[in-house]
Amino acid sequence: MDSEQEQEHIESVLREEISQVDTPERARAVLEKAEKLAGHATQEQRGKAVAQAPPSAVESVDRASEAGGPVNQAAATLETVAAEAVAPTSEAAKVSTAAERVVTPTASVPPETRRGLALLRHALLERLQLHEAADAQLYLAVNSLPHPRWADRLANRVTVMANGGWIWLGVAAVASILGVPNSRCALSELAPSLIVTTWIVEHPVKSFFRRKRPFIDIVRALVVGKKPGTWSFPSGHTASSFAAATILSRCWPAGAKHFYGVAALVGFSRVYVGAHYPGDVAAGASVGVILASVTRLVVARILKRFD
Repeated sequence: MDSEQEQEHIESVLREEISQVDTPERARAVLEKAEKLAGHATQEQRGKAVAQAPPSAVESVDRASEAGGPVNQAAATLETVAAEAVAPTSEAAKVSTAAERVVTPTASVPPETRRGLALLRHALLERLQLHEAADAQLYLAVNSLPHPRWADRLANRVTVMANGGWIWLGVAAVASILGVPNSRCALSELAPSLIVTTWIVEHPVKSFFRRKRPFIDIVRALVVGKKPGTWSFPSGHTASSFAAATILSRCWPAGAKHFYGVAALVGFSRVYVGAHYPGDVAAGASVGVILASVTRLVVARILKRFD
C-alpha cells in the first residue's frame, strides 16, 4: 500500500466511524469516551507516544476501528487520528490531510458522514463553555463559506506572504527607494516592531499555551473541522500584520484604513483556511497592536539617549 492508498484508507475508516454516529445520544457518548481515552495528556505527550509506538498510522487507525461497539470505535478512531496527525512522524501529514478531507463539509462527503459530523459538533458545542462555543460557532460559519479554488489559492498566498510580516517591511523599503515621505520613519520603526512581535508571539507565548493545552482539544478540533495540530494562541500572522499596520498608520495616517484592512484580511484568511479560531485572530490583533506600540516607544527612548 503506497502513501496515497494509505491516506485514502485512513480517510475511509474515519468516514465510516463518523457515519455510525446517528443520534444525539450516541454523539454525546462518543465525545465523552474520547475525553476519557485522551485523559490528561497534552498534544506533545500524545504525539510522542504515537511516534514511539511500533504500528504504522494505518495499523493504529485500523486497531482503533475494531475497539468494540459503535461508540468505542468512533471515539477511539477520532482520538487515534488526532494523535497521528500531530505526531512528529513522516506519516502525520497524510493523516492530517485525510482527516481534513473527511471533516470538511463538502459535497464529496457522504450524507451519513455529514450527519455524524453535525451531531458531533452539536454535542461538542453543548459541552463547551459559552465563550468557547461562540468561538467555535463563528469558526464554523466562516469555514463553511464557499471555497472556490481561486479563493483557497488566494488565502494560501496571503498566508505565505504574511508569514513573519516581512512583506510589510518590503513595502516600506520600496517606498523608501521611491522617495515617499516618512518612509525612513516606517523602516526604522517597523523592523524592530516586527522582530519583537514575531519573536514574542512565536516563542514564549505560543510555547506557553501549547504546553498547557490538553490533547482532547485536538480531538475537538478534528470534530469541528479545524486542522489537527494547528492549535496556536494567538495567531502569529495576525499579530505581525497588525503590528505593521500600527506602525505604518502612524507614519502614513492617510493610509491607516488600508493598512488595517489588509491586516484584517490576513486574520480572516487564517480562519478561512482552517488554521485558527476567531479568538486566536482577535488575540493576535490585540497583541500585535500592543507590542508594536510598546516597541516603538522603547526604541524611541533608546535612540533619544544617543542623540
